[in-house]
Amino acid sequence: MEAHSPHGDAGRARLTRRDLLAVGAGFVGLIGAGFAAFVGKIVWPRRLVYAFPSTVASASGLPGTPSCTDPDEPTESQDEGPFYTPNTPIRSDFRVPGSRGRPLVLRGQVVDQRCQPISNAVLDMWHVNEHAIYDNVNYEYRGHQFTAADGTFELRTIVPVAYQFATFWRVPHIHFKLQGPTTRPLTTQLYFPDPTGATDHVRVNPALRVTLQPADGDALLGFFRFVLVSR
Repeated sequence: MEAHSPHGDAGRARLTRRDLLAVGAGFVGLIGAGFAAFVGKIVWPRRLVYAFPSTVASASGLPGTPSCTDPDEPTESQDEGPFYTPNTPIRSDFRVPGSRGRPLVLRGQVVDQRCQPISNAVLDMWHVNEHAIYDNVNYEYRGHQFTAADGTFELRTIVPVAYQFATFWRVPHIHFKLQGPTTRPLTTQLYFPDPTGATDHVRVNPALRVTLQPADGDALLGFFRFVLVSR
C-alpha cells in the first residue's frame, strides 16, 4: 500500500489523495443509493458476523478497571467510519515486526448495565498504523477477540497517530464493534491523547477518552470498561 508522509513539524500524517478519492467515490455511490441508507450504514451498528464460542476462556486475572455503579450507563456509540472490514482474524496482538509506533497495552472489561461481566463478548477492533494508513487488505492493525469468563480483554498494539481527513484532524483512536451473546451490538471509538498536544480535533467524545500511563519499557498502558445493553 502507498505510504503517507508525516504532516508538518508535529510529525502527524494525513491520508493520501488516492485514499480520499476512493472514499469520495464510495460516498457518491452511497448517495446514489439513497441518503437514508447511507446514514443507516454510518450511524447504526451492523450485526457482527462472528460466531460466539461454545466454551468460555478461564478468567484472565488481568487487573480490574475501576468499580462501576449499579445500574451503569451504556457506553456511548460512535460512527463506524468508511474503513471497516469484517471477517478479521482472531488476534489480541496487532504488533508488526519493525514498526516504529509506540507500544500500547489496552486492557479492559465488558459488562452489562448491572455491572455483571459478559464472557465471550466479541470485540472487533481496527486502527491506523504509524503512517496513518488503514490496511483493508492484509488486516494489519485489525482483528477480533472474545472476552474471558470475567469479561476482561487485552489488546497489544501501537498507539495510533492523529491524521487529517477531508481537512479535519482526527485524534488518535481505535474503532470497536462489540456484542455479547445476549446484548445489542455496539459500534464506538476510544480516543487517546495526541502526543503533539493538538486540540483542533473533531468528533471527540470525552466519555470515550482513555488515559494512558507508562508501562514496561517505552510502552503505554490504558484501561476501559465497555457497558453493553441486553436485548
